[in-house]
Amino acid sequence: MQNKWRLAKAGFDYDVVAVFGSQSTGKSTLLNRLFGTRFDVMSEAQRQQTTRGIWADRGTGGMPVLIMDVEGTDGRERGEHQDFERKSALFSLAVAEVVIVNMWENMVGLYNGANMGLLKTVMEVNLQLFSGGEPKKTLLYFVIRDHVSAAPLESLATTLTTDLARIWDSLSKPPGTESASMASYFDVKFASLPHKLLQPADFEREAVGLRRHFTDVGSPEYVFKADYKRRVPADGFPHYASSVWEKVVSNKDLDLPTQQELLAQFRCDEIAAAALEPFRELLAPVRLRVQEGKVVEDLGAIAQSARTQALDAFVAQAARYHSGVYTKKRAGLMATLDAELHAVLLNQVKNASAQAAEAFSREAARAIDEDNGGGFMEIVGKVRSRVMVRFDR
Repeated sequence: MQNKWRLAKAGFDYDVVAVFGSQSTGKSTLLNRLFGTRFDVMSEAQRQQTTRGIWADRGTGGMPVLIMDVEGTDGRERGEHQDFERKSALFSLAVAEVVIVNMWENMVGLYNGANMGLLKTVMEVNLQLFSGGEPKKTLLYFVIRDHVSAAPLESLATTLTTDLARIWDSLSKPPGTESASMASYFDVKFASLPHKLLQPADFEREAVGLRRHFTDVGSPEYVFKADYKRRVPADGFPHYASSVWEKVVSNKDLDLPTQQELLAQFRCDEIAAAALEPFRELLAPVRLRVQEGKVVEDLGAIAQSARTQALDAFVAQAARYHSGVYTKKRAGLMATLDAELHAVLLNQVKNASAQAAEAFSREAARAIDEDNGGGFMEIVGKVRSRVMVRFDR
């Protein structure tokens, strides 16, 4: 996130997009046009799969968008009924806010076609993701390619919407979600592009317009809405993605609320450890001096400053994570800071007490020797008062 994409410090100000679709429908080409990425594209002379697995890149021009190019479905290289399709869909939905469904116009209305099977998979796994809490919406953005017929986009969108409703109704939903509506989990948008080879100029013009939906925050068509955010801070994204993929490939149950809590625990521990390092470095020479029996001037101010710096450093990064985990880890860090400071301050008090006792004995003896007629208790009381003033400071 930092070395390659320079997004580690983005906090929540970044977005994730994935693209699904059949093999050889030009998914990588579309992403390269929309985001300026450099994903490998298929040669026009050879109809074979280019994207294997899941590849990621950042949009060009400072665009804070991470784009995932997902291997095409129904590819000959993997064969039919491949398990990878489901796993890649599950992983992509766990991390992406917007899923671009790339399909040819002549696939619209083919209810039993490859894309409909993929969409059924997408919906099924999305229900699984949020079995432990409130669902986060995902935007399904259908981009219909090679739109050369006279059928308007609205007509194609109606057909796809009808198919989506049929798929949703046919799903075997987990307990507690039987009456859930598709709108609780997905928003749907549609766009189309002319034929890239037959209408190259029109294709490029429309692609530029479509790009604005992903880049122009002021556009009413802007796709990255707060409702779609997965609430994973950028600095925690690599660990989050890694843990999600580990769950996916091992066929273990995966729900995002749990994963986000686990991520928060991991990152808050990391952030707390990082905050403790400069705190301990600052305290080390002070600790050494009090261990040697010395009294450190302004120790209270030094301790308060070190504690505040450590807490501020922790809060600045950790407050973005799961609130319950953050609050607990913050309390734990405060307890650690206070315990380490307590040990230093206790030694300081012991040293100050020893110095005060020594000073009292020395000054009291001298005052008694220099007695100018005052009573013993009066002399001792005056010495005691002077010593206690210095001790309290």
